[in-house]
Amino acid sequence: MRTMFLALTASLIACGSNNNTTSDAPIADAAHDATGSGSGSGSGSSNGSSFMITGFANGLYWDGSASALYFTEKVGSAGGNAFCKWTDAKGIEVIASLDGITGVDPGQIVKLSDGSFITPQFSTATAGANNGVIQISGSDVTLYLEAAGSNNAQVGNWRSVGLVLGSDGQTIYQTAFVKGTTFIGDILETTLGSGSGSDTAAQGVFFDNSTTPTPTGKVIGLVANADGTFILGDQTNNTFLKISADGLTSTTFVASYTKPDMLLQLPNGDMLDGGGAGGSGRAQAINHIALADGTVTALTFTGFTFTYVAGMAYDPVGHRLFVDDQTGGSNDTFDIVPYNP
Repeated sequence: MRTMFLALTASLIACGSNNNTTSDAPIADAAHDATGSGSGSGSGSSNGSSFMITGFANGLYWDGSASALYFTEKVGSAGGNAFCKWTDAKGIEVIASLDGITGVDPGQIVKLSDGSFITPQFSTATAGANNGVIQISGSDVTLYLEAAGSNNAQVGNWRSVGLVLGSDGQTIYQTAFVKGTTFIGDILETTLGSGSGSDTAAQGVFFDNSTTPTPTGKVIGLVANADGTFILGDQTNNTFLKISADGLTSTTFVASYTKPDMLLQLPNGDMLDGGGAGGSGRAQAINHIALADGTVTALTFTGFTFTYVAGMAYDPVGHRLFVDDQTGGSNDTFDIVPYNP
């Protein structure tokens, strides 16, 4: 089953995103000027440090080759939405503006072998209305749109937050759910357009929600394991599933887990999942989930408390955990916490 996308490309300037709703109240942004520089306030201690961004973030990506943290900033319709980079030496820098995308709502970030970055566009549940995937290559931004008129329960009209590369390091997989009377959730396999002048991307269902005893609902977190299997978080059914490498079968990985959210995969394959007041019943904590047996362990970090943890990223060389804490205000706080799993 395939659904085609149309591409909208823009070469742009300018710097979050939100959690898993579109009900945030973003503010106008004046923190980043037209030269592509960024600003933020920060503090540090022996236990770690923090800095604030203007707007909402969501997915975070640590690029070890550049010793840099990448993230999106969603500020609002007045402008300032951007793809950003943070380093110890320079702080926040704007890489590309996302203002050319209406209703921008990026999710988890991956980096392709060509150096470009991919993030899903959460946006609206209306087919063709800015749903798709966003590619950032330098300052160029391309939105691969869901084809207008698509209305398939498994593919069309979906919303997406989680996105990962498969074990081959190339194939793009993303969580997608449709909000209706009940949520319908799948994993999609995405192929960007290729060749000169190509402006399309194809998507098909990799994992069909109807193959589980209890159909999956609002699926958010997703990681790809080295053996080709996947771990999928289902907020509707409060569980994690393990999906087979061929996408045809699933087994229960963590039977009971309150509101699973965006997953971070650690170098050893274990995972971290954030919690917070943004999801009813969620604890204000970060949980460690063991790949071997699904054991869940709540983590504590001296000097840090969290309100709602969205995206996380890990620096395995500096042993630092980057945490996007959506504190309930207009701006997110990024905590940089010493961590050695």
